[in-house]
Amino acid sequence: MRFLWAGLQNGETVACDVFDRPWEHRRRCFASFGWNVRPYEQQGRFLPVQAFERFDPYPPDPAVEYFSLDDFDAMRAIDLRLSRAGVSRFAAGDNTEHVFESLTEERWREVQAWTVNWAFHDRMTNIDVRNEATGRGGRALRLMDMTFALAHNVFRFRTVERDGRMRRELRIEKMEGVADPLDWLPFEIGPDGIRILL
Repeated sequence: MRFLWAGLQNGETVACDVFDRPWEHRRRCFASFGWNVRPYEQQGRFLPVQAFERFDPYPPDPAVEYFSLDDFDAMRAIDLRLSRAGVSRFAAGDNTEHVFESLTEERWREVQAWTVNWAFHDRMTNIDVRNEATGRGGRALRLMDMTFALAHNVFRFRTVERDGRMRRELRIEKMEGVADPLDWLPFEIGPDGIRILL
């Protein structure tokens, strides 16, 4: 959210794929940090899309463009519309296990390869948030490995217990042009984004 909000404050156009979450839920998450995204939606500078259809009896949100990852042509058409709208930042997530279960391995590879190249060639910074498949079936782990292989930058996050307290930590596994940290680093999240605690 901080990544997208910073882009809006810089005068950029941003987009977000909320996957299986209602867009109103995401709006409330932004508002919890004091960030009102509705004016940017109305200006056409915040473009929400959703890769999973809403379930009855909940109506679709008129601000959201819906598509299915099963329809690769529709996904590519939306991606190209976002490019033509001048989107410079795109975020997708949070991907839960049913995202992995919804696509064949061949389609997953196709979607991931397209997304990486689409963002790269259109000078767009793309962030995908994925819940890790550790301890899950072999297929989910293979899809996660495939995603890591294609991604240009990979950050891992975890929660661990230290001295009787739970602590958030991150590790940069891949990042273009940057040396990776050798160990997990503690961090906190606030209105200004992620802050490393050294």
